[in-house]
Order: sequence, then C-alpha cells, then structure tokens
Amino acid sequence: MVLSTMIFLLSVLSCSDGTNANASGNEVSESANEFSAMAKGEMGQDEKRVVKYEKAAVSISGKISGAENGLVYLQIVESKDVRGIDTITAGPNGEYAFEYEAEIPQFYRVGVNAQNSFYLILAPGESAEVNANIENLFKSFQIIDAPEESHRMKEMNGITGMADSINMILQAAQMNKDQNMLQDAINEYENVNARLQREIKAFIKRKPASLSSLAALQNLNFDTDFNYYLEVITALDGIVDGNDIYDNMKTQVLEMQKVAVGAIAPEVDMFQPNGEKITLTQLTQENKYVLIDFWASWCGPCRRENPNVKRVYDKYHDKGFEILGVSLDKAMQPWLNAIGQDGLEWRHVSDLKYWNSAVVPDYQITGIPLTVLVDKDRRIVAKNLRGDALDIKLAQLLGE
Repeated sequence: MVLSTMIFLLSVLSCSDGTNANASGNEVSESANEFSAMAKGEMGQDEKRVVKYEKAAVSISGKISGAENGLVYLQIVESKDVRGIDTITAGPNGEYAFEYEAEIPQFYRVGVNAQNSFYLILAPGESAEVNANIENLFKSFQIIDAPEESHRMKEMNGITGMADSINMILQAAQMNKDQNMLQDAINEYENVNARLQREIKAFIKRKPASLSSLAALQNLNFDTDFNYYLEVITALDGIVDGNDIYDNMKTQVLEMQKVAVGAIAPEVDMFQPNGEKITLTQLTQENKYVLIDFWASWCGPCRRENPNVKRVYDKYHDKGFEILGVSLDKAMQPWLNAIGQDGLEWRHVSDLKYWNSAVVPDYQITGIPLTVLVDKDRRIVAKNLRGDALDIKLAQLLGE
C-alpha cells in the first residue's frame, strides 16, 4: 500500500525508468538477541558489529478474520521480487501458523493475495503473533507479540500512510485531466511530504542500525538525503550481510558515493544539436558554476520545471552561471521542438539513447528531472535543486 503510493507520487513528480521463543521451544539464539539489541540502539558504537547467525526457526502465527479455510501465504521480500516460502489453509477460525528455518534477518510478507498483506522483520530464532482482518490486512494487522523490529516496521507504515489520501486525489486529477486539481494536489502533497520527511528522518535517527530504518529509506530522496542512506548502510554493515535488500542497497550507495556532493562529477562528452561536441569540462573552465540539467521532451515534470530553470538562468547567467541541458530523448525533432517551445537558451547535448544514454550509469540516474550543480573544478556542490531552492543556492554562491 505505502510502496505503491510512493511509486505513484514519484511518477507524477518525476519520470523514472521504471523499506521470544521459537515454535520448537528453544531459546532465542545469542545472535538474534544481539540483532534485537542493535535494532533497539542498546549496543554502543564501539562494540563489535559483525553478527553471525545460527540457522534457527522463525515462526509466525495468529488469526485473520474472514480468512476461515482460505489460503494464506508466507513470502520473503527481496530487492526486486518476493520469494514464496509456504502456503497454508487457514483454520475454521482464521488461525494460521508458519515456521521457516532462517539463516539471516529478513523482511517477511504474510497475506491472502499480492494486494492484501502485512510485513514483519524477524531474525533467526524469533517469532511473531499477529491478528488481522481480511478486508485490509495492511491497515488492520495488530501485533500481539513480536520483536522490536516488527513493531518499528508497523510504526513506519503508520508514518508513511499519511500519503494515501493525497495519492487518491492525484489519481482522480490525472484521470479527469484537471490541471488545476492536479496542481492543488501536488501542492498538498508537497506539504504532506515535508512532514513525512521530517518524521521518517527522526525515525531513522533513533535506530539507524535496523532493517526497519532500511525500509524507511524508500521514502527519502537518494540524492538530497544521501547521508541518511550512508548512515543506515554503515550502521548495518556486518549485522545483516546476506539480506538481499541490504546487499542491493549497499551496492547502490557505494555507486552513488561517486556522484555525491563533494565528489568530482563524471565528464559529459556529447554532441549538440548542431553536430558540435562539447564537454562539461569546457563549460566549467569558462564559468563559475554549471548546472547539469538532466531532462527530456517527453518528461512532463521536466517541462513544468523549465520556466523556473529559465528564470534562474536569466538572473545569474551574467554572474558566471551556465547550464548544460542533457536530454534523455530518443529522437532529434521532439528534443529540438521542446528546446524551442520552452525557450531554453543554454547549451544542450544528447546521445539520443533514452535510458541507455551513457550518462545514466555515470550519474546513477533513476528519474528526471535531475540537476547537478558543479563548480569550476567539476566538484559537485549540490543536487536536485528545484524551484526556489536553486535560486537561493545561487544567491548564496554568486550574490543577488
């Protein structure tokens, strides 16, 4: 529910390419206790981070009202998919029980179908008892007994759930093609999102060494909130190695460090519409600051942002500010038409390879518009500045 909401909101605002005893009666393993202590923030930063888990049973049980004699499934959530573990028939009162031999902490999904489920976090040897109503498992599930991490996961779901109502408004506006309604919904989303960001960041700061904080990262911006990603990945290093979502995110963070604020921006070496090649280095040598603006003619949010970019360009160009527009278009004419229609008077380049453009992996681009502000040394000063934020930053750097 929350993940699909955030994906829809991102599709509107950007264009993209497509976080006790076990059933056998054994005591919880030492590694599971250590994991819980780390998740609760009870272990000091100087203590040993490496945690080794012994294979032990994870058990999940409870009742789902309305699921009497129906199928209930257990899955492990991974970075790109879910992996089925077991499917059972609920009892006459909706009771269910799963047991799975686990080797590392995992995200578990219990549900009756792909759209109706709830999520838990459990380490080997841990158990959870959860009741829910089949009408909406995600909103109705109640934890009777579970480790702290599963409680935090539910808390995080509650925080991010505030975006659901805005999602419905945005969907209605898009279906009706009502631009005024859509803009009002976007404005309301931005207000709600500002509050959401504050609460998610506070949630992560309380216990960065937790899978629940890893899940919460999906609600933050990989560019502007990169320090939160780095903090969580660093805090979890050695604790949940082997968890697919963590391992995948760690790889992304290591790659993103190459284009984080303070890093040297990768070279951009492409052809302009007139057939002449130009590089980012050429522009940085001639100007004090250069904004690399990744966009495309087919990207609605990019086109809506262009008037603001043009306003800032006109205001600061004579003070040493330049823009390099890098398009992810795949055909020349739509690209040229958009440049003319939007009055974009700065330098433009493209290899017309869409998401296969060379700049996509170089800059770890997952959605546009994306802006990267660099100085004369090609060092990244800021990323993803939009609206007034870009104006304010340039005023700080170049003066009003």
